[in-house]
Amino acid sequence: MRKVKNFGFLIFIFCFLTFTFCYCDNIQFEVSVDKNKIALGETTQLNFTFHGSQNIPKPKIEKIENFNINYLGPSTVISIVNGKVSTSITHIFSLLPLKVGTFTIGPFSVEIDGKTYTSRSITIEVVSQSQAQIYDESSQSQSSFDFSQLKDRIFLVLEIDKKKLYLNEVVPIVVKLYVNRLGVRDIQFPVIQTQDFSIEKFEQPKQYRQEIAGVIYDVVEFRANLLAIKTGQFLLGPAKLKCNLIVSKNISSRRIPFDDFFRSFFDEDIFEDFFGRYQTYPIELNSIQIPMEVLSLPQENRPQDFGGAIGDFTLEVEATPLSVNVGDPITIKMKIKGEGNFDSVRTPQITNVDGFKVYEPTEKENKNEKVFEQVLIPQSTDIKFIPQINFTFFNPKTSQYKTLSNPPIPIKVLPTPSISQKILEEDQKKQKLQEEEFGKDIVYLKSSLGKLKKRDDYFYKHFNFWLFQLVIFLIFIVIVIFYFEQKKINFDKKYARRQFAYKKAKKAFREIEKLLKEEKTNSFFDIVFKTLSQYLADRFNLAKGVTVEVIEKVLVGKNILNDILEKTKTIFYTCDSARYGYKQFSKEKLKEVFKDLKEIIDYFEKQKYE
Repeated sequence: MRKVKNFGFLIFIFCFLTFTFCYCDNIQFEVSVDKNKIALGETTQLNFTFHGSQNIPKPKIEKIENFNINYLGPSTVISIVNGKVSTSITHIFSLLPLKVGTFTIGPFSVEIDGKTYTSRSITIEVVSQSQAQIYDESSQSQSSFDFSQLKDRIFLVLEIDKKKLYLNEVVPIVVKLYVNRLGVRDIQFPVIQTQDFSIEKFEQPKQYRQEIAGVIYDVVEFRANLLAIKTGQFLLGPAKLKCNLIVSKNISSRRIPFDDFFRSFFDEDIFEDFFGRYQTYPIELNSIQIPMEVLSLPQENRPQDFGGAIGDFTLEVEATPLSVNVGDPITIKMKIKGEGNFDSVRTPQITNVDGFKVYEPTEKENKNEKVFEQVLIPQSTDIKFIPQINFTFFNPKTSQYKTLSNPPIPIKVLPTPSISQKILEEDQKKQKLQEEEFGKDIVYLKSSLGKLKKRDDYFYKHFNFWLFQLVIFLIFIVIVIFYFEQKKINFDKKYARRQFAYKKAKKAFREIEKLLKEEKTNSFFDIVFKTLSQYLADRFNLAKGVTVEVIEKVLVGKNILNDILEKTKTIFYTCDSARYGYKQFSKEKLKEVFKDLKEIIDYFEKQKYE
């Protein structure tokens, strides 16, 4: 019996080393499709996923028989696979079948840093349109997965420091994703739909491990601030988070040799990972709801100068300069530091501004700090100090109002210096003094004739005179044309929009080129969409909000080239995919979109439409 166990153990070691050699490289490569059964005319996504790196370029894929293939762009994700947090990149292609049948594509090979990685082959079944409806009805039940068994291994938790708040109080909230020995990828930011609270944008998540009741979980933590905007009792949540679950599916239920030994020696889940294959399922996790109570600020002991500030703050005041002349400015800098709702913080109050000319304060907000600067100008030498400065706020930790005071600041105000009468008299004497004109009664003899001028040689008889007149006349004509052009632009809205359409587009081209160099994909597609939409609206005098349906309706009967019309539609579809579909595109694709945009606008500029 001992020999059998040892033999089984040696067999396992051999399999384990072979598996490690094949799959434990720094980069893991896999190919998948989102649907293995599609209708003719329907597309499916072909995904080339590389785990362990995000710097792998688009793979070169040869023509796939019976399919049209089109590159959609890359997508990077956060993944938690078997307890390890990592990142990956997926290059996404679109497959369009050309005929009905069952086809096998692949295996695919990709060379990275001199190493060749090969994937498995994939089978895709293409059915006719008449069979598509039957397939759609049955596919939902076939693709379902029972997540109830995993509720203790992947779940979402919503946490908040306190459940009783005051109106306009800011409190941090935390959403935590717990994962235990499961594969998870495509993790999206959590969403909390509520009309009772204002929630800021979630920060970049933190990743760590946490032990709960002896079980180790991988945790992805999202943080944001919550603001109570109305009083009453409410339910906060649930927080919702979408991701994809990687589930191991057995290739065959047939037991293999030494199956019992492997299952007894190792955990069954690990065994399934070795001899199974992965399949991805979308999942939406929900946290529990948290009962909340939002209270009004107390009226009892409420100071009259309370401006609505809520939090725990400190006050720092400094004034410069402390010695000035009457009419010279003094700058007061007031810093409010601490924790709380800085949007509710207003300028600290100066208790008495008699004798000062007061200017409106300026404010600047930094992290956990708000700085106010205010200018005071003393009007007389009787002023000896800057009055006391007060700042009142409500502290939700103690449920009390608190007033911070800065004591009066001593200053020295000097009289405005007057101009000396002696200086005035000297200046007047200097102005009256005149230098003697030496040699006024002497006539000098000329040593040369100087420049001679022809008699009756008048300026109007010269060519330059008439050239000058012609230039003035041309300038007058230009001014008249410009005047009537401006008048037409001011009174003819359609003409004005048409005139400025191309100028706006050319100005946007420079911004698009800048975003293209910086590879800011989201901003790039935003500007491309706005530029094309605005140009078409101005060019054809349309209302804003140009869509593909509006384009087709307006351009019918205008003899537009089909190629230009299709490129216009494609740009709108591509922009929507980039802005709302979370797809990423290569720099070559961005250049192609920009080239098509300029070609479309140049084409419409050359055409004449009413």
